[in-house]
Amino acid sequence: MTKGHTVRCAWCKKLFKKEQKRINQTEKLSKKHACSRTCASKLTNEERRCEPATANAANTRKDKEKFPEKDQARYLVRRAVKSGKLIPLKECEICGSETKIQAHHPDHSRPFLLLYVCPDCHSRADDDPDKHESLATDYSGCII
Repeated sequence: MTKGHTVRCAWCKKLFKKEQKRINQTEKLSKKHACSRTCASKLTNEERRCEPATANAANTRKDKEKFPEKDQARYLVRRAVKSGKLIPLKECEICGSETKIQAHHPDHSRPFLLLYVCPDCHSRADDDPDKHESLATDYSGCII
């Protein structure tokens, strides 16, 4: 039998023995006691699902839950750019500006139908999506 004190697992509530040194370390780090790696992993995942730290993070989470197709379209484009399958344009397709170019999705159900625009043109494209959809390029043939 191992030396130590009996503590309760914060996840499964099972009693187990733990050395005093380990108990002190856990409490010093403000962590919870876990009887196994599985329970420790579940506790860590639970902590990650906490409330967002900032108002901006809270709004981002709400938007992702409210508009999952928008989040999915952004994710697919980011992944294609990162893998090198899609190379973003360096200038606005509407006014020719080269400052802070963003990818605009006229239709989120078609994630690779994109219009590369500056922030000013992006806000105008969001206000009148039908007008700018005809200017967008479908890059889906480039992505495999």
